[in-house]
Amino acid sequence: MTINQLAEKRRRWVEANQENGFEEGIKRLLSDLYPDNAHFIYELLQNAEDAGASEVRFILTDNGIEFEHNGNLLFSLDDVDAITSIGFSAKRDDPTKIGKFGIGFKAVFAYTSTPEIESGEYHFHIRDMVVPDTTGLPPAALGKGKTRFVFPFDNPKKSSEKARQEIEKNLRELDESTLLFLSNIGTIKYTLPNLETGYLKRKPNEGNRIEISVKGPDELAPESSHYLLFDKNVAVKDADEAKDCRIAVAFGMKKPKDADWKIVPLTPGQVSIYFPAAKETSGLRFHLHAPFASTVARDSVREDPANDELLNHLADLVAESMSTIRDQDLLGIEFLTLLPNETDDLSPFYLPIQERLVEAFNKQRLTPTRQGDHAQAPGLYRGRPELINLINDNDLAVLLGKDSSLPLWVANPQLLQRRDERGRYVQDTDAQRQNERIRNFLNMLEINEWTTENFIKILETESEQAIEWLKEKKDDWHEQLYVLLGEFLSNTSNSYYRSEFTRRLSGLNIVRCSDGTYRIGSECHILGDYMEDSEELFTVNAGSEEESQSQIQVDNEYEEDFHYVAEGVYSSGRYRDQEPRKFLEKIGVREVNETERVKMILGQRYAEQFSPREEDIERFIKLVEADQEMAKIFKSYSVFHIDKDLDDKSWWTPPSRIYLDLPYLNSGLKSLYESLDEDSEGWKWPLSVKYEQSGINLERLAKFAEAVGTQTKLAPIEQRIPSEHPEYDNLVVNAEGQWRSGYGTNEDYTMPEFKVLLNLPSIDKSRLIWRTMCSLPKRCLKAVYRSNQSNSRHEGHASIVHELRKV
Repeated sequence: MTINQLAEKRRRWVEANQENGFEEGIKRLLSDLYPDNAHFIYELLQNAEDAGASEVRFILTDNGIEFEHNGNLLFSLDDVDAITSIGFSAKRDDPTKIGKFGIGFKAVFAYTSTPEIESGEYHFHIRDMVVPDTTGLPPAALGKGKTRFVFPFDNPKKSSEKARQEIEKNLRELDESTLLFLSNIGTIKYTLPNLETGYLKRKPNEGNRIEISVKGPDELAPESSHYLLFDKNVAVKDADEAKDCRIAVAFGMKKPKDADWKIVPLTPGQVSIYFPAAKETSGLRFHLHAPFASTVARDSVREDPANDELLNHLADLVAESMSTIRDQDLLGIEFLTLLPNETDDLSPFYLPIQERLVEAFNKQRLTPTRQGDHAQAPGLYRGRPELINLINDNDLAVLLGKDSSLPLWVANPQLLQRRDERGRYVQDTDAQRQNERIRNFLNMLEINEWTTENFIKILETESEQAIEWLKEKKDDWHEQLYVLLGEFLSNTSNSYYRSEFTRRLSGLNIVRCSDGTYRIGSECHILGDYMEDSEELFTVNAGSEEESQSQIQVDNEYEEDFHYVAEGVYSSGRYRDQEPRKFLEKIGVREVNETERVKMILGQRYAEQFSPREEDIERFIKLVEADQEMAKIFKSYSVFHIDKDLDDKSWWTPPSRIYLDLPYLNSGLKSLYESLDEDSEGWKWPLSVKYEQSGINLERLAKFAEAVGTQTKLAPIEQRIPSEHPEYDNLVVNAEGQWRSGYGTNEDYTMPEFKVLLNLPSIDKSRLIWRTMCSLPKRCLKAVYRSNQSNSRHEGHASIVHELRKV
């Protein structure tokens, strides 16, 4: 058959349609099938691709558009037959079937009535949509490697202006996806009616990488997009026929400034049937291509067993590409944000891609690890970022008894977040979304979950290995540990479990002390205002600077008796709201200022386990000098040294069993107690003279002793008027004045010590009595009686006065 014979055959068909009134109906049907009128641009590109063209050009004018390509595969008579045919639905070469493009050349008739084609030995118009007509055309003269289509805007139903506008819009919208999955065409050029030009160019690079540059007519320079592309040919059975099909997957790439190349998500991920299927949504974050069986308009994939087979091949290709991506150092933890996970809710058609990826990561060394390499998912561990940051692979190997040469931790997704100057994570919405995607993908892998609870259980074993491991860690590591455990408690929403874990942690020897030991929280203390207080206390009434420094050194020697938390584990200031310290306080660590510290000294060294130190008195003096109210805490403790000649032991006694006299204070009390037997009631010891050699200021010591209850003078005792009082009859007037407590007055004062002092008088004793009497308030010299508030008041001399009168 010749082209003229084909033309005659088609004319008869046209005449038959016209005779039966079918012509308009057929045209209308074709119009409905191809609503995207300018889609014929992609049909032309596919024709050029199949012809092996490397470069194509569109020339748009006000009256039409021309298309040229340099493909060596020129038109044959079969091609003329195909491009002028209509009957596709019942044929095995249905352009919607697998392996066919064929969006429908008939879409061009929305713009033209007489398209012209010149290729090889053929040069013809198409009239009445199906008739190849060579009338009035010269023989083809383009030669080898040239094909040209000419489409005059002569459709009476669409103006030339509208045709030009629609096609210009489509040319301007050509983007990198147009060239992405083509094998032959590397350059697309176009010229607009105003002679402005645009182009698209694809440049293959090493390692599956391609660069596509796009320059629009209004742009001064092209914009480049980069992809990592994997493709292969697969055999697909379609209608009992095995067809060789090319499939491909493309990942977006980007090179940030001063950084290495990385793979970035393509959203939305496109599905292409050589060119993007506009209405097909994969839900993926990378692009796919396969010659799917499609709708007539090529805008979506239709249900077809061959499509399922193609998709399975695509799933294999995506999984196979992972090892290459890994080998190119592109499969870091951030890459996992591109991979589908269960929350993406993929349609069943695309689920095989997700399933094959999960299988690959479980069976191959693909999962990014914290050490920077990759491993199979089973055997790896994942946990909260804070836990991974605290415990490295070697630590985890020690705690779990694993091989320390193998990677154990999955890479930490939290590393994607930005940190502030203190190393704390900054709230970053984009990073949070990325981290969530990473975690969702990892959730599908066979990775062991290792939590803070698992860590606590290991600490509870208190094995020698765990203890030695803790000792090797520095203070700043312990600070991170306490932040981690504190956040764990705070984030435990169930109050019972929060209380239970607090109890368990409170019983663990995990508090690092300044001496390097580990203790439970209740045995440890934090220095609160102590350091500031101590500095101030050491300067109060201190002697020379050398003496003051000496005292500080002496003070520091006592730290061994107290379990202070190592300051570096809670005081770096790196964490907000003093998080490490708050955790320590939750498990029983208490803050200690100087007052509390002295109380601890009293309880530890001056109570049941009696082990006093003479040097402690300096600390006691300073505390009371700073706050007189603190004097009361010493009253029940044996804080004073006394001289006892029975043996060589040191003897100590409470303040109430001590009196002061020279050399500390000229009280005269020595004359009283030297007259008493040691075993007599009320007997007291003089303060030891050894304090004179201690270097302590004796005046300060005396003031302290008096403040805490040491006797420095005689004090009268208040009593009711006794019946033996010399003035009893005059004071207690009559029987109706019987005493009624709470309603009257009955006051008298006595001085029992006067009996001792007056028994064996001496000058020293007389001075003591005189000094005492001079110091007494006037009320202590009177005895007063009044039976109730309504009766008169009766006064006389107090018993003290009558005692002195007996002398």
